[in-house]
Amino acid sequence: MTATHVRTAKKAHVFVEEDAEGRAKRELLIFWGMHPNAKFDKSAISYALGCTRTEIERALVGLLETGLVDQCVSNGVTLYSLTRNEEKRHPILTYATHGHDWW
Repeated sequence: MTATHVRTAKKAHVFVEEDAEGRAKRELLIFWGMHPNAKFDKSAISYALGCTRTEIERALVGLLETGLVDQCVSNGVTLYSLTRNEEKRHPILTYATHGHDWW
């Protein structure tokens, strides 16, 4: 891994540790790093990560505001996915590759 990749991954790590929703954000980013092209609703995300729906909602708000997560509505269902913006995706994919233990 290059020094640039390490720096961008560490920036992602600092972002997810900044507030009370750090754990849920971290879990979401690792989750999407493992499923970078998938879309999920809040219930599926909450179930998969073992977080409460409230934790997921708060984390999603922060991730949406920073542009790390995209939101779309399909047939009345709101779905969330990792951003398509390659500049923002790359640190998340790097972060997810290393998982919790790397930090």
